[in-house]
This record gives sequence, structure tokens and C-alpha cells, in this order.
Amino acid sequence: MDKNRKWRDAGLYFPEMTEEIRMKKVIFDVDGVLLSEERYFDVSALTVWEILHSKDYMGLPMEGEDFDPRHVTEGQIASCRSRVWGNDRLLEFLKARGINSNWDMVHAWLITALWLMARTYKERSGGEKVSLTFEKPEDMQKAGLLLMGLPIPRADAILETWKSVLPEGLEGEDVITCISRAMAGDFGNSTDWALLRSPFWTIHTEAFQAWYLGDDTFISLLHHMPFSGGKEGFLSREVPLAPAEAIRTLFIRLKEKGFAVAVATGRARKEMEIPFKLFHWYEEFDPLYLATASDAVEAADMFHCPVPDKPQPFIFSCAVFGRKRENYKAYLEEKMKPQEQDDIYVCGDSYSDVLGSRRAGTKFIGILTGLEGKKAAAMFERENVPYVDRITDIEKVIFGK
Repeated sequence: MDKNRKWRDAGLYFPEMTEEIRMKKVIFDVDGVLLSEERYFDVSALTVWEILHSKDYMGLPMEGEDFDPRHVTEGQIASCRSRVWGNDRLLEFLKARGINSNWDMVHAWLITALWLMARTYKERSGGEKVSLTFEKPEDMQKAGLLLMGLPIPRADAILETWKSVLPEGLEGEDVITCISRAMAGDFGNSTDWALLRSPFWTIHTEAFQAWYLGDDTFISLLHHMPFSGGKEGFLSREVPLAPAEAIRTLFIRLKEKGFAVAVATGRARKEMEIPFKLFHWYEEFDPLYLATASDAVEAADMFHCPVPDKPQPFIFSCAVFGRKRENYKAYLEEKMKPQEQDDIYVCGDSYSDVLGSRRAGTKFIGILTGLEGKKAAAMFERENVPYVDRITDIEKVIFGK
């Protein structure tokens, strides 16, 4: 591209103008960078628990104390998370495979658990295969009746299954596709429900949203009642990963030094806006460059394609060039990249962020406040990217201080 094209197109080009225009920007992931991921992981475990054990869904019996979703305690949350995610080892495994969405993590857990239960059903029935259909939430109760009495797989069994069927190097959505293909022979009907964005996926993602958003926000966003309601939500309990005012000051200081600030997050728009407004961060950004999963969904609807979640570069490109519908096709095709002279950084905590920013053509700064904490340093070193302890340290990389 001609270095002065934008000026010539605007009628402002003069032959003596030879200095190249340079874009300077810092793009922030949210979870694990600005806000703690802990509540998301708590909610993902609660979602698995509810799908398996609530009478609204499968209604399978559970070990130990039952609890009321409307009055769940912190101790019950911690116990549930430990059981589902195996002291977070399963979360770390999925993150290392480029799966950054909590919805997709829940999906991987549930389809694998149902697969292992179907195997047990086949063994106990002398070879008969169970058939499961998930088109609406009520179908969960029918599945529960079919699987009643079968042991629910523990976290260790699920992790070992993933390790046994997933080849090295498989990443992102291909992980889910591989599991769904491997399980197909153990069911008596199609397992299309095991694919991402299937009706089954929609059922449990809405259950997740009911937990995370609470009834009022859920209704305002999705325009219908939650299937299993009565929850207060976790959105107002977000925890910043540095003092909120220190993070706001960072945004201001970067802008004073000539850097625009932007966001590229796998959160839906409202899930980003509510805590950003609560901590007085929102006003520091141009909304055109607040890129979220909602933009990826919009692009998928426009072009009838799969949702371009991370680690695909679409959300990062929206943060770089703006949430402009006229550019979406170019973002999807990865045809718009920063120029060599541009100085653009993505700040992220995961392998998925590294992959996405690389494909989007930006620089990267790793942040050690995600799920793996300081253990993520080894991954950042392997990927040859700089990293810092927390987000308020990034100026050491950008300005060499």
C-alpha cells in the first residue's frame, strides 16, 4: 500500500509529504488480564453441576450435599469446581489446546462425560447403544432417565480420555470436532449434538448465562426467561487484577504517550460493558475499538459462517481497525493487517491470545495473571514473546523502562 494513500484519497496529499503514518495502539484482553477469570471458571463448574443434577435438566443423583442454586455458598462453589475441573488441571489442558471460551470448555466436559456414560451403558446392556437427542431443554430430562444409575465420570477419567483421543498439535475447534467424531460409534444415533453451536451447546450456554448474568440481565439481553431461573448472577462481583484506578491510570498514561487503547475479548458485549462502567474504564475507550464476541457472532450471521472466535484473528482485527461491517469480510479472510511500521501490542494471558494476535499481525505481551499464573511464563518463552507479572507492568516492554 502506498504510504501516503490515505492522505491522497482524502485530498490532503502533497509531494513533500514522505513521512509514513504510524499506528500506535495497545489492545487488552479482559479475562486473566484486566479482570480475574476465577468467576468464569466457578460458573462453568456450576453449569456442569446443574446440567447433570438439577431436576430442570438431567436430574442425575449426586454424591454429598445438594445445594440450592439460588443460595449457593462459596464453599459449595469451590467443592463443585474441584470436582468438575480436577483442581483446574482440565482447564489448563484445554487452555493449552487453544480453547479460551468457557462455553466451549463446558461443552468439551459434558460431551465427554456423556460419551463415557454411553460406553458404560453399552457394556451393561450387552452391546445396545443409547440414543440421545438434544433439541430443547426438556430433552435433558429424557437423557437423564436413560442414563439414570450410570456412574458420572470423574475429572481424571475425562482428562485421560482427552489425552487418549486428541493428537498432539490439535488446537481450537478441531479439539471438539475430534472428540465428537471419536464418540460417534458408541451411540445409536447421530452425535451432531456434540458439535459446537448445536442445540445442545445452546442449552448449556444459556444455563451458563443464567448463572453468570442473573435473571434481570439475562432477560434484558436474551429477551426471554431463563429455563432455570432464580439466580442473582456473578457479573457484579468481578475482581480487577490490579487496583481499578491503577488500571484506569494506565489507559490514560498510554494515551498521553500517543497510544490508542482498545479491547479484544471473548466476552459478549454486555459482559464487558458492565464491569468496565463499574470501574470507570469504559469512558477511556472509543467504543468503535471495543471488540467482543458479539462482533464475531454478528460477522457469522452476516456471512453464514462459523463464529470466528479466538484464536482466529477476527476480534483482534476489529480492535485494530474498528468494528466496521464493511471490513468484516477482509477480517475473516485475514486480508487486513497492520503495516510494518505500526506499533501495535496485544496484551493477553493465554496461548489462544498468542495465536490470534500473531495471525492478526500484531506484537504481543504476555500477562502472568491468567489461569496458569507464573507457570504461563514457560509457554510465552517457548513462543518467544515478552511477558510481565501483571498488566500495570506493560510499559516496561513498550517503552523499555
